[in-house]
Amino acid sequence: VRHASNATTASNYGMECNPGADGKSVPVYEWSEEGPYWLHPPSTESDEREEHYGNSNLPFASGTKIAKSGHYQLPPSSSYIFTKTHCGSRCADCPPKRYLETWQSFLKECLSGSRSIPVSDNTQQSSSIVTPQPSIQTKHKKAFTTYHPSLVKKAVHLLRNPFDNLVSRFHHELKEHAKRSDTAQWMKRYPNSIKGFKTWCADQDARYHREERSVDWTTWSHDDNNNLLNYFEGVACHAEFFRYAQWHSLASEVVKKLNIPVLYIYYEDYLTNLDGKTEELLEFLDLPRSGDLPDFDSKKDYSGYFTREERAAASDLMRRVASADGVNLLERYWVTLDFEKMRKETKALE
Repeated sequence: VRHASNATTASNYGMECNPGADGKSVPVYEWSEEGPYWLHPPSTESDEREEHYGNSNLPFASGTKIAKSGHYQLPPSSSYIFTKTHCGSRCADCPPKRYLETWQSFLKECLSGSRSIPVSDNTQQSSSIVTPQPSIQTKHKKAFTTYHPSLVKKAVHLLRNPFDNLVSRFHHELKEHAKRSDTAQWMKRYPNSIKGFKTWCADQDARYHREERSVDWTTWSHDDNNNLLNYFEGVACHAEFFRYAQWHSLASEVVKKLNIPVLYIYYEDYLTNLDGKTEELLEFLDLPRSGDLPDFDSKKDYSGYFTREERAAASDLMRRVASADGVNLLERYWVTLDFEKMRKETKALE
């Protein structure tokens, strides 16, 4: 979106945004410090602060250069502000109490994020007197935030093949652990390979076995109160597939509760129709096209990570977790095998 429109976007996560001159995350709306935040806040010299969003006092404090072309512009005041949020039910390697969600708790996570706040340790204290020492550098801390749902006017719902998505999440965990002190030990246990991936799944499945058996899974099924534990068996990373189906089902429910328009975009469509999908997204956001698109390079092949039987078993689980809307969105990815028929045919060979 930024490349195609030459306009900046926003994020719920102020810590990943460029800060203002005061070191704080810069909110899109002055009256909502809880977010969202400009990814590239405009400079103080910009006339944009008097033209956008009906407020001439927005804290546009930092100028963020992009390559050699100058600065990202603010999106036009008549357009919608494309904002990043992960919503809920997305933890990795976690027990059920961390990911079982209602639409209300999921919505709260969609509206939540964090911001950067300067924390000055540049003080000298004597008794009750505190004096600043400007020569010492200011540090920053993360403050967690939640903004009002009335700020949300539209939604863009991105979907990706659940099997590719799961391998991508494994790769994300690899990157996260590369930043930690347990890197060598973790990489030895879970190398970046199919074998490492399968070990990662098996360890998660075993680690939360006891917690899973304390949950009444019949209340979390959309398929005639079936006990989902029966469908966990034989599905590697079964909690990951549960979270995936739950996430997309709750995201669909939330946009209905908010009564807002939603645009569904499938990740794979970018491979076959990048320009067309970008135009569709820009039109939905009321953003004019003014830039060129970078190449969308996704030549990763994860087909060897799952057998057809494994895909079918995982699909059977997701089908029972997903709501009716979730099924409509996700069924294009599922594999169907008649396991009962296969069992009978196998038994007949005995």
